[in-house]
Amino acid sequence: LTLTTAGLIASLFGLMNLFARAWGGMISDFFYTKYGMTGRKYAHVIITVGEGIFLVIFSRMPNLGSAIFMMIVFSLFVQSAEGSTFGIVPYVDPKNTGAVCGFVGAGGNIGAVCWGFLFLGVGNFADGYMILGFIVIAIGLSGICTIFVEDTSHRKGGSMVMDKSLEGMDGSLEGKSSAIQLNKA
Repeated sequence: LTLTTAGLIASLFGLMNLFARAWGGMISDFFYTKYGMTGRKYAHVIITVGEGIFLVIFSRMPNLGSAIFMMIVFSLFVQSAEGSTFGIVPYVDPKNTGAVCGFVGAGGNIGAVCWGFLFLGVGNFADGYMILGFIVIAIGLSGICTIFVEDTSHRKGGSMVMDKSLEGMDGSLEGKSSAIQLNKA
């Protein structure tokens, strides 16, 4: 492979971000309109588990062509998981959405550093990607636990985490598919 070809192939991962992150947010919004906050959680779990599955499949590809195809599919799920994450963020603590976004973004950077160290201890990249894929599947499945958390406080004007009022805001998120609608009430 030439350096130019390798760069083009690598850019395909990032190019999926042009639409797939929005796709994940739209999937989250769709599930919210059908099933409420529980729908957003289910969407996020499904997308994240899909991300892990396609990373495992990517790690086992026998040739460059199939690896590129699986990398693109995997990337669609990665970017969609990011979009579905930010579909949930405004509901965690509406008064402090910016801080929650900051923590979510920092978590992504910390994860990247941690997984970089994973590859130092693994014999080859294929095995490292497979291990990472199984970790992503496990983390995605752990999201099932959040589905059983009763979401009542955000409907009363607080957050999913604590029941507190939102000073100066209409805190009710019930029936609103995005945080943009929060201040329109």
